[in-house]
Amino acid sequence: MLLFLIALAAAAEPVVLPPVWTEAQLVQHLTASPFDGRAQVEGNHSLKAQTNVKPLLQDEGGFTGEYGYYRFSSLSELRINLARWRLSYAFGMADRFEGDEGGAQLYLYGVNLAQIPSGTLSIRAKLNRSAVNRWTLEHLVSVPRGWVLLAGSLYLSRRVQQGTLAGAWQGGEFDGQMVLDSTRGLDPVETRSVGLGAHLAVSLSLSERWRFGFWGENLLGHLWQRKVRRVTAHVQANTIVPDADGFLHAAPFLSGRVDDLSRDLSLQRQVTLGLAYRGRGGAWLLFASHRDGWDWALGHALRHRWLLCHLPDGQVQAGWKAGQWQVVLGLSHLNPLQAKHATLEVQWAVPLGDK
Repeated sequence: MLLFLIALAAAAEPVVLPPVWTEAQLVQHLTASPFDGRAQVEGNHSLKAQTNVKPLLQDEGGFTGEYGYYRFSSLSELRINLARWRLSYAFGMADRFEGDEGGAQLYLYGVNLAQIPSGTLSIRAKLNRSAVNRWTLEHLVSVPRGWVLLAGSLYLSRRVQQGTLAGAWQGGEFDGQMVLDSTRGLDPVETRSVGLGAHLAVSLSLSERWRFGFWGENLLGHLWQRKVRRVTAHVQANTIVPDADGFLHAAPFLSGRVDDLSRDLSLQRQVTLGLAYRGRGGAWLLFASHRDGWDWALGHALRHRWLLCHLPDGQVQAGWKAGQWQVVLGLSHLNPLQAKHATLEVQWAVPLGDK
């Protein structure tokens, strides 16, 4: 796993979560309706990975920037649509690792020991990971010139990890401080916790050709984490191996302490604005989304296919719909082996009864 920005010693960050609405759903909301009027069961599986450190499918890479990141989300969801209501169950995972240049260099060394950092490096990194079960209820309300989608989610946490790493690499050795809150290694009965999230989507027709959309995920959100294990330690190691349990695998603790505690955590918000212009040849789309920073997307949609180009990462996403199936593929490079941003989504639907 990746290492990565500035150590914020015990400062509680919002828990990172997989998205409530995927890009394919945003396009559907802005060009048609959240529900197509039929009672049906839908299945969806989506994967999304983003980094600026190295190509996703390669172990080797070089990094010379000031800020490195790796973001990943996975979501498997089953939905039941009934006219203006939708009930869904999902299992999702989300990872976010960030760091300065030293943190990125240390990660590259961890996955490829031939890339040993040279000289002295300052290391600042943080991680934020989660795995949750999610139940979501949505209700569509018609309003003049558009609709409002009210939604709420019940979360059951299966894994929560948040941590910071600060130190220096000098003389072929890392020496620094680590603070890590994690549910790994604890009895699941003691760590399973409940959270709530409130979401809102609005779509309004501005004129015959223009349409505006707003989506807010976890606008109000909280997780009451019953138990985590906090490791506060001074660590020293000459081999750094990123690990599922934290930053360092089997890191020698020179000094430190371990505490079990409960935490009240907020949930990471995401806000997206959308604008569509419908012409004779389809609809032109513009999205602006804020989660880990601003992401812009410009695209075009026809009845059964659409294309989005994301800025600043340059990822191009294409969606195709055939019958009851929909596939979304996105890459930031024509050569998949060189891509640092990638998206894959597959969705299917089975009607319930007659239309």
